[in-house]
Formats: sequence, C-alpha cells, structure tokens
Amino acid sequence: MKIVQVQTQAEAGGAQRISDMVGDGLRARGHEVRTVFLYRKTDVYDRDLHADFILARPPKGPLEQIGAVLGLWRYLRRTRPEAVLSFQHYGNIAGTLGARLCGARVIVANQSGAPQKRGLRGLLTGIDRLMGMAGLYQLNIVNSAWTQAQFDAFPPSYRKRLRRIDHGVPAPAKIFDKAQARAAFRLPADATIVLSSGRLSPSKNQVALVGALALTKNVHLAIAGTGPEHEALVALAENLLVRDRLHLVGEVSPARIYEFLAAGDAYAFSSLTETFGLAVVEAAIAGLPVVTSDLDVLREVLTTRDGEAAALFVQPDADGIAGGLSEILAKPALAENLAAAGKKLREQYAPAMMCAGYEALFLPDRFGTAAMPSITSSDPERLSV
Repeated sequence: MKIVQVQTQAEAGGAQRISDMVGDGLRARGHEVRTVFLYRKTDVYDRDLHADFILARPPKGPLEQIGAVLGLWRYLRRTRPEAVLSFQHYGNIAGTLGARLCGARVIVANQSGAPQKRGLRGLLTGIDRLMGMAGLYQLNIVNSAWTQAQFDAFPPSYRKRLRRIDHGVPAPAKIFDKAQARAAFRLPADATIVLSSGRLSPSKNQVALVGALALTKNVHLAIAGTGPEHEALVALAENLLVRDRLHLVGEVSPARIYEFLAAGDAYAFSSLTETFGLAVVEAAIAGLPVVTSDLDVLREVLTTRDGEAAALFVQPDADGIAGGLSEILAKPALAENLAAAGKKLREQYAPAMMCAGYEALFLPDRFGTAAMPSITSSDPERLSV
C-alpha cells in the first residue's frame, strides 16, 4: 500500500519519533511509506530519504501558513496515496482535508494531546471534534488508556472512531560506554549527572529541573532539546548560581538518544502534561532510575505488566524533583529496582506491536467496522495480522 504520513514540523519530537517507527515498520512489511512535513524546523530530517518538506523553514504569518497547507494538498494530489496518517493538531486538519481531496481510501488521525477548551488549542479541539463527528477521517488513534478517557464526554459519533494503539518505544540497539558517551556530548567525566530530554517549552517545565539543581549539591544536569525556553533556563541557572552545572546539549537525533542516555546516572522528567511520555519511557528502558512528574498517564505507562513501578513519582516542582533525586541517589537498592523495572518495558512497548496495529487498520475485512479492536501493549494477541 502507498502511505503518506503528515506531520506539522520537522524536528526531533515525540510525534515525529512515532511516525519514524511506524514508517520503518510498515516499509519492512512491504508498504511504500513517505513522511511529509508542513515545514522544516531543524536539520534532523535533512538526510532522511523518506522525508519531504513543503516549506524549507517555519512559515511567517498567515499567508505562508496557508501556502504550506495548499502545498501539502498539491503534494497529496501528486503522490496519490492510498492511505494518509496524520499527526499533531495542524497535521490532522490539513492532512485530513488533503486526503479527502486526493481520494485516499484510508484516512487516520492521531491525537497528540488531550482536548482543550480555551485559546488556540481549544479552537483546534473544536475543529477536530467536528471533523471526527462528520467522519472526515475514518479512525482516530489514541496512545494510552488515560488519553482515551479524555474523550469520554465527546459525542458517540466522535468516540466510535477512536482506536487505541500504544506507542512503541525501541530498545537500545547496542550498549554504549558511559565515558565515551559523556565525551561525545561534552559532559564532565567524573560528575554525577542527571539527564532529561524534551522540547524546551513551558509545558515540559524544565524550570523545575533547574530549580531542583540548585537544591541538589554535587550534581550536574544535562538536558537534550531545543525550544523557546532556552534563554530563560540559562538566565534562571545564572540567577541560582548553578550555570556551571547545567548542560544544554541541544537537539539530539533519534539515532543518538540512547547514546545520550548512556551518559547519565539518573533521569528527571518534570512535564506538566503528557498523553504518553515517550522520552521518559525511553529513559526507563535504557535502565536509568527515573524521577518523574506524578501524572496519571505516566503512572500508567511506567508500570510494568506485573505491577512494578519503573519510576519514582513526585510533584513536578523544584522541591519534588530535588527530593526524588536525593532519594534515588542516596539509595542504590531503590535505584537498581527502578532501573530493573524500566528494562521490563522493552517488550511492553515493542515497536513491532505498534506497527502491526497500524497495519491492521488497512486490512479490508477489518477497516472501519464497529468490531475493530483497540490495540494495546497489554493485549498482544490482538496484534496478529
């Protein structure tokens, strides 16, 4: 089958990681898959032979935004995919409408955030609600039980299109040497290093990590990611007199994320909202003891099938993060137990299971039927295709 995945921006984010895995998995199963981005934001996909860009840079103003959408529609009309998978708010809207215009047989949206009621996100939620109710896309994928529950108040005409496919998270392809990893990312060789990863944005709440750094002595913090909070984090670190212990390593490509994680002694995640938490699951799978925000969805995804917690859950503020880090650094047995539980998540979130779930959407005898099952990591027998 000829498949096009539609993303909003080309950068090393969680939604992009998922479409990478889906694309790789479906190509391995014999499908022709390309990913098109409305615009190029960083260089992480410049050498990807399966990636295309509508705009070479982020659009400036409404006219360029409209130009990106029109360019996407022309791209879809030219490539004529049989199926379109869209990701993120803008990708869902533009991709679904473009898929309709080009006559795609299968149109699938992905929910990358919980529904909102206010501001721009509230407007986008309203548009998505109408699109789902009208059946502009046939199916709508959520990635966790928590996320699915956020749509319980939506009309039945919307909810009947919801299907659950848990995210896949690849295990490390090799074992990285800690000393070499630290050298590769220019991190101190002999320090205790806490890692974090994710876009530098208010919702990821890295200010709490910097605040925790000031409360935790003899520890360094290294954050992988780029975003609008970069300068604010540097300024906060300077004000708290911890700039020498804060390392902002910039964007780390998906191919190197486990090399980065090999450099750490622990991992901290202070996000205020998630629908899955791909970055923190990667850290757990890498075998790092994890301290993370006490969010319901993170308790769900960071619990093994036999009920073990793969993280220490704390309040996502400086005191909570600092207290959690101090506890796992002072208690080696606790750190070892958390790391061991994290490694058990490798099978739970195997990318092959996720890709089988997406491929099942294309089967003629199952597509669009009311009996079509949710596909979750805890129910692997449903993934046979």
